[in-house]
Amino acid sequence: MANKTNKFKRNLKKQGPIVTIIFLCLVIALVSFILNLFKVSGNITEAGTLETSIVTVNNIFSKEGIKYILNNSIINFSLMDSIIYIIMSLMAVSMLESSGLLKHILRPLTKLKSWYVTLIFVFIGVISTILGDFSYTLLIPLAAVSYKLLGKNPALGIITMFLGLSIGYGVGLVPNYQDYMLGLITTKSATSIDSSYTYNLFSTYFISIVSVVILTLSATFLIEKLLVKKFLRYDEKDKYNLSRKALFTSLIVGFVLLGIVIYSIIPGLPFSGILLNDTYKVYIARVFGKDSAFGNGYMLIIVGLAIICSYIYGRISGNIRNSNDTTNSLTKSFENTGYIFVLLFFSSIMLGLLEWSNIGSVIATNVVDFIGSLNFGGVPLLFVVFIAIIFISILMPLTLTKWNIIAPIFVPVLMRANITPSFAQTLFAAGDAAGKLFSPIYLYLIIAIGFLYKEDSSMNTSIFSTMKKMMPTIILLTLIYFVIIVGWYLIGLPLGFNTSITM
Repeated sequence: MANKTNKFKRNLKKQGPIVTIIFLCLVIALVSFILNLFKVSGNITEAGTLETSIVTVNNIFSKEGIKYILNNSIINFSLMDSIIYIIMSLMAVSMLESSGLLKHILRPLTKLKSWYVTLIFVFIGVISTILGDFSYTLLIPLAAVSYKLLGKNPALGIITMFLGLSIGYGVGLVPNYQDYMLGLITTKSATSIDSSYTYNLFSTYFISIVSVVILTLSATFLIEKLLVKKFLRYDEKDKYNLSRKALFTSLIVGFVLLGIVIYSIIPGLPFSGILLNDTYKVYIARVFGKDSAFGNGYMLIIVGLAIICSYIYGRISGNIRNSNDTTNSLTKSFENTGYIFVLLFFSSIMLGLLEWSNIGSVIATNVVDFIGSLNFGGVPLLFVVFIAIIFISILMPLTLTKWNIIAPIFVPVLMRANITPSFAQTLFAAGDAAGKLFSPIYLYLIIAIGFLYKEDSSMNTSIFSTMKKMMPTIILLTLIYFVIIVGWYLIGLPLGFNTSITM
């Protein structure tokens, strides 16, 4: 029996991502049938009101389940934002590469040791969460192309950037819009214990900055020690004309355009702030909130800047000579991307089934109720909550959806253990980031695997084999992140401006 189990695990690791996703769909359907059969349910508490509603598991093997699949599979695929993100990102990366601009910008890095190159790309990934999920689709292909131009394996660049982006998902050098949205939920959840509490965007700033530094250095060290040796070097085949005049001109134009964009999101100056939504009071919400011109269009701005600067560089350097070259430059990175879009189609079905079945929500609510029944505090409570958040995140990678479910219980539980809501949100951000790394259904892991296949279709790019390759690094990064949290708690350092760990 043990031999058959081991053989099944080995076969599963060898299966391509599409077959694995189909298998996971069947697993989700089977679990939904079992949980529905035993009438497993959970209670969702609404933040701020303490009103509860019952959530039950929907059986995918039912008439309603079949109808859902037929009615929504194509709709779910058409509504995936990541498809648009990928198309826009590939246009920018294509132009940057084909014009020679990216090659010229990266040239100083060719003189650096591997350790420093890894450090730079990990750091970029860790601090890029201010761009939201767009950061994955922009930086993963950009890292792949950059590593090729540096004579390094593009697959290593993809994995390096994915690790940096995911482990840094809950931190950053500046607060982002997701911090603001999480803070609203945290504030509502804390009112049952302290009605005067209000989350401040800079209330966790100190621990965030320190986490950026430690996680960047740790991830760099682990990637260099555990992953670099698994990837062969890459011999660049494409040659580009490099021109100082072209670089100078394109950068001047880029900085001028960037200055105009920045001026347009600074309030209070003459003719400034035109891209802000003035209905919000908090600045980050004015920049990225609903109906904000900048928030809705920043991806277009980034892609536009990249294309304009690349075109100028390409024309002056001679890498882009005519309109045909321009067209080819915009589409170069789209080669061998069909696999990515097929993966997205099957992923949309899998994630749609998981959401409709309510499996994640029901399991999350039961885990939350278990945590709420615990009567101990201190480090043991932090550890249990941290592990619980990771486990929930494996099934529910979406950050805001998850926090909306668990915050109304977790925040009061931690407050009763003398832990502030701000620290509760910090603990959640750490567990959420780690959980994304452990989740085989995380959409951007699947997209990263699609890009791995794009770079080398002969590689074993299955979901579980890729995760196995990264797993020692993932486990150690998770432990390091938890040590940061516990260390901060035990020392009692302030989380941010005028914010402490304990009540």
